[in-house]
Amino acid sequence: MALVAGRCLLGSQTPLVQTLRFRTRKPNLRKPAIPHWDRAVVLRLTKPFYPAKTSQEHLANKCRKKRNDLQDAEIKVNPFEQILAVEFQEKIRNAKVVAIFHRNPMSAADIFTTRLQLHKIKLEYLHYNNSIARLAFSGTEFDALLKLYESDTLTVVGEDASVAKLLKLEKKLPGLVLLGGIVEGRFMSIADMKRYAALPSLDAARGQLLSILSAPAQKLSQNMTHHQRELSSALARYISDQSPSSQAEEQ
Repeated sequence: MALVAGRCLLGSQTPLVQTLRFRTRKPNLRKPAIPHWDRAVVLRLTKPFYPAKTSQEHLANKCRKKRNDLQDAEIKVNPFEQILAVEFQEKIRNAKVVAIFHRNPMSAADIFTTRLQLHKIKLEYLHYNNSIARLAFSGTEFDALLKLYESDTLTVVGEDASVAKLLKLEKKLPGLVLLGGIVEGRFMSIADMKRYAALPSLDAARGQLLSILSAPAQKLSQNMTHHQRELSSALARYISDQSPSSQAEEQ
């Protein structure tokens, strides 16, 4: 009992006190106070220095150009890539239909299925990297195609101008996105290729042209023989009216 009373009377207790800090004034952000001389020296030395803008070109473009120039100077062209570039250029030049697709990430099974479906409509699947395409098209009539070879792209070529079949198959291949192409030696966008696919065949177009060209001649022939036909029909009716059977019927 004495031990409990001693602990209650002689034991140390921490006061329940919470320290608070009251600011006398708010910092002036518009007109800050002048710092101490040593602090001002440190701030002046650590202040970043930006060069004056002499041109409107962004600095990132300059760095990109320097990096590309260094890469072109350091990296030598592989002879095997030159052979592949020549082969790729010949296939593009000899093909009647050239379609350029952007290829999304695909598995090996999907790529095999795509190649098989293209082979069924007599189209060839070509997958060359952008460096080979750059070697093949730089300085040629296909130089405009280099704008399409910026990412993971593939090329489809064919000897038959089956643009309608290609566009129909493109809807069934979600892993491919059509960017453009060449048809009969002419660069075409997606809208141009759709309009080309909607055109009739060459034989049907020739038949339509022949009918259009022959229509004025047929109209002229009908106009020139109109009076002769009317005269002959009137004479035929007159003769039929004057026949003996008609007179007997009248009697």
